[in-house]
Parts: sequence; C-alpha cells; structure tokens
Amino acid sequence: MTQPLASLAALTLAYILSQFFRTSLAVIAPELSRDLDLTTQDLGLLSSVWFIAFAVMQIPVGIALDKYGIRKLVAPMVLIAALGALLLAMAPNLEVGILAQVVIGIGCAPVYMGTLVLLTRWYDPARFASLASLVLALGSLGNLMGTAPLAWLAGLIGWRLALVAVAAIVGLSALLAWLFVQDTRDGSSAPASGEHPLRALIGTLRVARKRELWPLMPMALIGYGVMVTMRGLWGGPYLADMFDLDAIERGNVLLLMSIGMIVGPLLYASIERRTDRRKLPVLLGSCITLASLVALMVTGSLLVATAALVLVGCFGSVFNMVMAQGRRFFAPEEMGRGLTLLNGACFAGAALLQALTGQVAASVAPPVWTAVFLSLAALLAIATGFLAFSRDRRLAELR
Repeated sequence: MTQPLASLAALTLAYILSQFFRTSLAVIAPELSRDLDLTTQDLGLLSSVWFIAFAVMQIPVGIALDKYGIRKLVAPMVLIAALGALLLAMAPNLEVGILAQVVIGIGCAPVYMGTLVLLTRWYDPARFASLASLVLALGSLGNLMGTAPLAWLAGLIGWRLALVAVAAIVGLSALLAWLFVQDTRDGSSAPASGEHPLRALIGTLRVARKRELWPLMPMALIGYGVMVTMRGLWGGPYLADMFDLDAIERGNVLLLMSIGMIVGPLLYASIERRTDRRKLPVLLGSCITLASLVALMVTGSLLVATAALVLVGCFGSVFNMVMAQGRRFFAPEEMGRGLTLLNGACFAGAALLQALTGQVAASVAPPVWTAVFLSLAALLAIATGFLAFSRDRRLAELR
C-alpha cells in the first residue's frame, strides 16, 4: 500500500468510527433509556452533547492542525474517544453518560478536518471535491455499523459490552493513525504555524464576517442537523413507538436510511461536478426532505415511513454541498479557518436541534412525533428560504 493511500485509509477508518458515534444511540435508545432511567428530554440531551463538544472543538482543532500536524493531533484524540466509549459503556446514570458523550465528541473532533488537510497536501487540487465526497460516503459506513450490526451485537451481549467492543476498535484505529499517517510526502512533520492562537481566532472571526456566508449559515446550522437528528436520535424511538419494532427490526430500517446517507453525498457530488451548481440541488433536496417529514407526520404505513426515512437520509445529506458552496468565498490563506467555521456550524446546529426536539417531545402528550417532525420541518423551511438568496459562485468567476 502506498503511503498516501495508507495515510488516507487510517484516517478514513477513524472517520467511519466517528460517524458511528453520531448516530448509534438511535438503535439502542429504548434499552439505554430503560437502563439509565432517561426521559425523552434526557435522551435528546444525551445525544446533543456529543455534537456540542464536537462543534466547540472545531476552531481549536483548526489552529492545532496548523501548529502540530495531523498525526500528532488525530491519533491521541481518537484514543481519547475510545476512553469515552468505555466510560459510556459503564455509565450508571445520565450524568456519567453526558460526560462520556462529551469525551467522545472531543476525541472525534479532529478526524474529518484532519482528513481534508491530508487531501490538500497529498492530492491534486482538482481531485479534492471528489475525494472529499468519497471519504464522506465511506464515513457513512459508520452509520451502517450503528444499525443492524449494532442491534445484533447488543441483542447478543447487551449494549454495554457492545460499546466495549467498539471502544477496542476505536483504540486500534488510534494506533493505526499513529503508525501510518504521514503529514507530508517526505515523511517530515508539517511545518508548525508561528501564528499566535489569539491572532488565529481573530482571523476566524474575520472570516465569519463575510456577507456571502450569511444566507448560507442557516442551512449549515439546520440542513445537516435535520438528517442526523432523524437518523441519530428519533428514528429508532419513532419506529419502536409507532410500529412496535424490536431492536433488530429498527436496525434494519435505519440500515436502509444509512444507505441513503451514502448515496446522497455521491449524488450531490456528481451533480456539482457536472453542473458546477450547489445551491439549486440543495434547494430541491430540501423540498424532498420537507415532503418526507410531512409524510412521517401523517402516515400509518411502515413502508411509507421507511421510504420517507430513506429520502431524508439521502437528500438531507447536504453537508458537503454547504462546504463546497462556502469554500468558494475563502482566500487560500483562509481555507482552514473557513472550513472549520462551516463544519462547526453544521455540528452546532445538530446539537441545537437534538436538544430542541427533546424539549418539544417532553412538552407534548404522546404520541410526540407530529410535534417533533413539524418543528424540524419548520426550521428546515426557514433555512431553505435563506438559502434561496445565497450566492453560488461559479468556477468562471474564480479565474
């Protein structure tokens, strides 16, 4: 295996496991709630704190990647995520569970951005978008791991031992990252940035002031958050409550949704490559997601609900398109800060939506799903309206 491929493979494995943690609670949510005595509001909080920790870490991660390099940052942080998974497996109550989720979120924070930085150093810039989309699609294998396979393993040995097994795999991925990730082609560490962290933070705030980003930011906050909230939090409880599905049956449905989450980024990337457009595909995809949320509110059919969840997974996967549209407004020296800013917004929005929908679920009488899905649909409609006024910069404008 060549060095570029070995480095990319090690980081991609870590990214797959990061994706697993984003969505795995949905499958084991009923059992987790029973054993930790969680309310729906508690469950929303437990899921959201991972995203809060992840989002808060994005700006420090961008600065640290420049200062210490990919290998020296990513490998130790992934090991921290493994320790967090062990802590979650042993959690006796909500408070320890929250701490574990925070530790996991912190540990996973540098993985995807480290991978993007690796792509900029090892590969032709013309291949960046397609390779980034491929990594994003491969990362969705982690979502697949968090469906039927997790349900099967949890049914066989319990959710706690299942998480212990996952922690062991995450620890192995940290070791592989330390052994195989190489920052530069000559094997040396990346040159350390001499910029003071405070100056780097001010530079990030300067990027956030770009007016071209403002109409795009609501979709960054809401678009990805809707999809991951459905897949990572409410999909499993909804299927259990409305259709009385057990863990394996829930896992099978969410497996199909996760396949949609693999197809979506590849589909969007293909459209962008062929048309050099990002805004219009996301507008159309958001309309399909809205229609799917409405279908979930009114249907009593498992088949229709499954199809709606798959469509949310596919067309709600707007993460890479938001990043691609925003990066057209960053100067080369702003690229790292700009990408981490958008990445942080996506995960902050996911945390916000999970906490918000947990509050909604706790404030209405069962069944809560109409209120939960309506709140997500309303926020997505608002974000779609803002996106309609955003600027989609074409390649011809950059030349």
